[in-house]
Amino acid sequence: MEQVITTAVEGQGERLSLRRLWVGLLLLLGSVLAGMAFALLSAQISPWWGAALLPAAAIGIYIMHNPSFGFLCACAVIPLERLGRFTADSSMYTFSLMRIIGVLALGSILLYYLSRGRKLRVAAPVYLYTIYWLLGLLTLTHTSDFLGNVRASGAILGNLLFFFLVINAARSWRIMKMAVAAWLLISVLIGLYTVYDWHFGHSFSEAEIGVAESRFSTVLADTSEYESLDTVRRATGPTSHSAVYGINLIMALPFLAFYWCRFSSVRYRAVIFLATLVILYNIFLTNTRAVLLLTVLVFLMMLWRRLLRITPGVFIAAMLVGVSMLPLVPDAIYERVLNPANYTVQQSGTLRARLHYWRAGLIVIEENWMFGIGPGNQQEIPRYLTGDAPSETTVHNEYLQTMMELGVVGWLVFFSFVFLILRYSFQAAEYYRCQEGGAERYLFLKAAQVSMISVLIYGLQVDVFHFPLKGWWLIAGLVTALHLAACRMNAQTKIQQKG
Repeated sequence: MEQVITTAVEGQGERLSLRRLWVGLLLLLGSVLAGMAFALLSAQISPWWGAALLPAAAIGIYIMHNPSFGFLCACAVIPLERLGRFTADSSMYTFSLMRIIGVLALGSILLYYLSRGRKLRVAAPVYLYTIYWLLGLLTLTHTSDFLGNVRASGAILGNLLFFFLVINAARSWRIMKMAVAAWLLISVLIGLYTVYDWHFGHSFSEAEIGVAESRFSTVLADTSEYESLDTVRRATGPTSHSAVYGINLIMALPFLAFYWCRFSSVRYRAVIFLATLVILYNIFLTNTRAVLLLTVLVFLMMLWRRLLRITPGVFIAAMLVGVSMLPLVPDAIYERVLNPANYTVQQSGTLRARLHYWRAGLIVIEENWMFGIGPGNQQEIPRYLTGDAPSETTVHNEYLQTMMELGVVGWLVFFSFVFLILRYSFQAAEYYRCQEGGAERYLFLKAAQVSMISVLIYGLQVDVFHFPLKGWWLIAGLVTALHLAACRMNAQTKIQQKG
């Protein structure tokens, strides 16, 4: 018996030593690569940026030491998008702050699990999305837009890695709430900056979209409907388009409602109320009709899921705030989104264009229904358009775009992944609703449901999942982590009941 115990202890010690050896080698390799990158960057950039690399290196080291801190940093930089990019959007491989911190956070998590001999969590959605990514790579053999495919495949891989990071880094309920709070805080701060830039800054043109030099400009001079509206100003925030910024803002609203229900203190509720006003004002500044309509629908869904409770006092206060904000709404908003005439096909140039895009997309699907034309392909739709058509464009409908890119099989794989996560949210919510102390998680999951459903609705008029929608991926990862925790606790309860 003693010999068996001794052998087991020695085997465990050997495995622990082997893990430590691998961790040491990985740290050594990371240090060498970081040193090489630091040397190369120092030779290419200004002394001021070189000086900024020193505290950045210290933060990177701390991220590797503290996985939770790295995960929170990754969540905090989600809203930055264009502000955090170091390369133009047209580059084959983009280099951004989000990718740097994401890689560091993922490396920190891997080292944490490896050094402690713990198993990484890999859920069914990870396998589904991996299959989707592989199907996209296979289309490289026949796509007509090779560069677009490479970019899209890189974005898909980034989404997969971030999703994997979230479900493994969100190890506690406290970390989950802090992650969402960090995302919301930076979103509100960027909203304040966008408001300032709208009223006191300068707008940029469509030709400057994705150009590194215009990354700090948050207001676009849009000419997409010049025939009826001439040039109108639209807030893009740190994103590449007002439509992207709009859905990012909308996804935040249910979680602001969650924190409103979570706190009863007047001080905290005042902060949440002001943050909500900033988000709503930015939604108006996007000057996007679909965003405004979806915002109204999201408030109705929040009432349906009881994230909001309308009392007579609350209704009167909301009306007073709304009326008081009307004088602050710029004239450009009245011209485009608050004019009912602009919601008709005759008056809306973007709606007419979408109808043409959808017809072209159906033709492309009919000709490539089995294998598709490849992810990120923007070369096919213009071939079926007449008149003054763009040289590159998508079909502006997520459901048609996915079918067009990867055919029937790819479409089924992707939306199986999306609806599986939505199903997880309802299953986990039902579990926590019946558990003692699970009310807060139940409320959080209801907010996640509203946010994810809003994205699915938004996809009817734009290819929403082709956006850098990291906020959605954060929500999806947290929902999956809560579902895994619910399954584990449910299994433990059944074992105890049998015992």
